[in-house]
Amino acid sequence: MNCINHPFEAAVSQCQHCGKGLCIECTSRFSKPICPECFSASRKKQKRAVVIEILLTLLIGLPVGIILGLLVNDSFKTPDNLWESHFFLMYMGLGLVAGWKTLTRITPQVFLFLPILGWVFYFLIKAIMSLFVGLVAFPIRTIRNMVLLFK
Repeated sequence: MNCINHPFEAAVSQCQHCGKGLCIECTSRFSKPICPECFSASRKKQKRAVVIEILLTLLIGLPVGIILGLLVNDSFKTPDNLWESHFFLMYMGLGLVAGWKTLTRITPQVFLFLPILGWVFYFLIKAIMSLFVGLVAFPIRTIRNMVLLFK
């Protein structure tokens, strides 16, 4: 088998996605043996996932942050900390999607056997924990997504 990009070079590996032959030069082009067509397809898929996460953050996290800001008892709001509390709650709401995705990655699949009430309880706990995990995960995922989007 010969290289798909260099027809006169012998293939030393195959693309991990489509199985096309790759020579030494093409094999070492990326971190794993993958042809340029599959690489561009995976980049498009990755960018689409980043855009979807940004849209979910804005469409779900922003309203949640606004609702949290409206639900906070007025006794906690003073003229000195009104903007700070709203900003923090907005930030907390924006972190909901990042926290949910982070918890999904680290949660084991042991909850598959739960009854309906168990699932409701599980998702309620996960949503509350996502607000707090999102405080840390939101800036990390946002920076990562911006790097992936503009790379």
